[in-house]
Amino acid sequence: MATWLCVLLQGALRKWFFPGSAALYLIQDVPLTFAYIFAFRKGLVWGSRLAWMCLVVSAVLAVQALLQVIFGNLQLRTAVMGMHQYVYYLPILFIAPVCFNFKFRRRFVRWNLLIVVPMALIAALQSRAPKGAWINRTSAGEDTGLGGLGAGHVRATGTFNFTVSYALWCGFAVGLVMGEWLLAPNRRNFQSKAMLMICTMGAIVATLVSGSRVAVMLAALAFLGGFAAVIVTRNVRLIVRFSAVIILLPALVVISYFAAPASFSAVVDRFSGEQNQQSIEQRIDKMFTAFTWAAGYSGLGVGIGVGIPAANPGHVAFVLSENESIRIVEEMGTYTGTVLVLLRYTAGLGLLLLAFRALQLPQGHNLPHAVSLAFSAAPTIMVGDLTHSAPITATQAYFWSALILGALLFRREPVPATTVPLSKKRSL
Repeated sequence: MATWLCVLLQGALRKWFFPGSAALYLIQDVPLTFAYIFAFRKGLVWGSRLAWMCLVVSAVLAVQALLQVIFGNLQLRTAVMGMHQYVYYLPILFIAPVCFNFKFRRRFVRWNLLIVVPMALIAALQSRAPKGAWINRTSAGEDTGLGGLGAGHVRATGTFNFTVSYALWCGFAVGLVMGEWLLAPNRRNFQSKAMLMICTMGAIVATLVSGSRVAVMLAALAFLGGFAAVIVTRNVRLIVRFSAVIILLPALVVISYFAAPASFSAVVDRFSGEQNQQSIEQRIDKMFTAFTWAAGYSGLGVGIGVGIPAANPGHVAFVLSENESIRIVEEMGTYTGTVLVLLRYTAGLGLLLLAFRALQLPQGHNLPHAVSLAFSAAPTIMVGDLTHSAPITATQAYFWSALILGALLFRREPVPATTVPLSKKRSL
């Protein structure tokens, strides 16, 4: 949990209290490292096949990086940072699930639901405030302005340092509230429907005032995941609960508009018009296919860490920005990189399958949040955003995945007697 809190607060510390402090870029690595050491010493490791696969990937990348340093122009510092981005957060996948038993899954979800409303308030204030306001500071003077808005407003980042990390959190927040709506009332983290409605409003408002198309698309995917869960279970009570969320949506959209009119209108504009729609289609296409044509193939490629801002503060062979479709050069010119991309696609599809399995677990073990979270996390894993800003994006995606894996790992754990099945087939 300490690592997760660092993920949420790292950006706030860097941009509001210690601007320019590069050391805080890796602040979440401190509790994570202690967690790794403790877990390996105590044998708290799950998923031997998954662990071995991660070790093989790490070994191959290490050999690749070593060859690039020896025979290419790759600097050792850049290679080390590249290895860090790719492999340091992989152990979360087979260590964190051991922590997510029924009790701690519930606690993790509850704490994150409590964060939703404050984050939405911060995002609304950022969207309404001028670009130069203190609340819109960034750690390195990054431009988060909405192009063409003309009013000096910015895309919201919440407590994160940049828009991509905040967009991923929006998908996570919507996934959590969708999962809560699909739970039986006696299994929800908050027994009060009013509290759940407030959290739902916070998640939707935080997304719609973000000014980010990625945030809206990930939130929409999380919502679609909730719909898929309803279809798969074919449970009447779930259909009723999902219908209640649909009924709430128009009111939440209106609230979002009045919370930050400029950002809300900018998001609508960025999804409308033939030119913007073509831009979205081209960007999605590049995200999934550009690794096959963005650079000519060679035995070594440019270098594993080239393109990572933390490894290359100055100008390098490739200048990669927020708008680049493939952000890590390792994947642009090597056969190893292509294999990594294919592995990520496999991992994303596998996460979706595991999410549906977690949904259909019996006797109160099921996790309705799983499908919504997987629908939002899988595209993130597949397109590779998790390696560009790995300390934040990878940690988020892997924690979501670990939450789903934890439900499967503890599927035989005794559950509280108050859990009431909703049908003879399934308990939700």
